[in-house]
Amino acid sequence: MWNEITTLFKNYIGDGLAAGLFLAASAYLLFVEKDRVKRIILLYTSAVTVTLFFFPLFAKVVFRYLDEETYYRILWLVPMTAVIAYAGIRLIAGISGRALRAGAAFAICAIIILTGDYVYDNPYFSPASNRFHVPQTVALVCDAIIVEGREVRAVFPDEMLPYVRQYTANVCMPYGREMAVERWENDNPLYDAMREGEPDCGKIASLAAEQGCHYIILHETNHRKEDFKETGYHYVETAAGYCIYLKDDAYLGLEY
Repeated sequence: MWNEITTLFKNYIGDGLAAGLFLAASAYLLFVEKDRVKRIILLYTSAVTVTLFFFPLFAKVVFRYLDEETYYRILWLVPMTAVIAYAGIRLIAGISGRALRAGAAFAICAIIILTGDYVYDNPYFSPASNRFHVPQTVALVCDAIIVEGREVRAVFPDEMLPYVRQYTANVCMPYGREMAVERWENDNPLYDAMREGEPDCGKIASLAAEQGCHYIILHETNHRKEDFKETGYHYVETAAGYCIYLKDDAYLGLEY
């Protein structure tokens, strides 16, 4: 158990620079911060959270219900960003002279930058294309199928799964991003059919109807619109390179 805990902690802190900065900020506040409420929120709760994380009996109980991927998120409860930011402000506020304060602010900002990583070096991150921080293709497709005043149910291709529910709660799905996590061993025949290189549109339509989907979304390059003839779904429009098919007998009025 102890080895699992320490491994999770090492993976969480990475090279340890940000964690070291947090420890330095915490030590500074421990000596200079006199406000009891702020000490409780920023320091004492952090200490309790980290202590529980490393307590094997606590970990054993949690591991009975959650997996490792979830357990490490306990460390998210530690307000690292708030502690570092507040300590920096307290340090700057305690310096006399505008020039010295500006120099201290510049130095603190530089230290924070140097202890971090450029987020877009990670292949899983890209600059946001809209205020919802989801791919614009997802936003355009969802806008095309949303019905004001009610929920609709749609099946999406793999690449859209993590983003649909982030963009809108009015679009439901028969499965989500959990299908992409192999260790969870989820199974859904519709998901498997949607992932085929040359999708069987008849099979997809049949499974989508069984799972109550009003819409089917497929990229326009991996199938033909004619393949949906006599499947119970008909072509509506193409949005951002994705074909949208609606169930023939779907009623999407305001009444359920």
